[in-house]
Amino acid sequence: MSWLERHARITRRLAEFVGRWCETLPIAHVCELSGLHWETVRRIDTRRLQARLDALPQPEPRRLVMGEFALYRGHRYASAVLDADTRRVLWIGEGRSREAVRPFFEWLGKARCARIEAVAMDMKTAFDGGAGPLPGCARRL
Repeated sequence: MSWLERHARITRRLAEFVGRWCETLPIAHVCELSGLHWETVRRIDTRRLQARLDALPQPEPRRLVMGEFALYRGHRYASAVLDADTRRVLWIGEGRSREAVRPFFEWLGKARCARIEAVAMDMKTAFDGGAGPLPGCARRL
């Protein structure tokens, strides 16, 4: 049957219906609307979101926005890095220190890091002087 994937319990058309509603409604409401179990709706939505992420082009940022946010009442923090031009979230990692942000620049690599022209940030500890440039970066950001 062409309209049913191998070992599938729901049709592609129902999965598309559920996916479209997940864009605008909470999963619990989509469950009520479709009659499907919460876990089934969550899996369909996860696949839909992963397909959208996989379709995005490889990021080539020139300007970055870096910020931090509290995870638990101000005691643990996470850092986020966005492409300022596309507003695309490039990376999120736990911590707000230079060491916590280092994996992003390692993932970015030397070639893409060299293209960075500017960084906007409110993070006081990630780039406080004296430690030199980040690995893979030709100059200190």
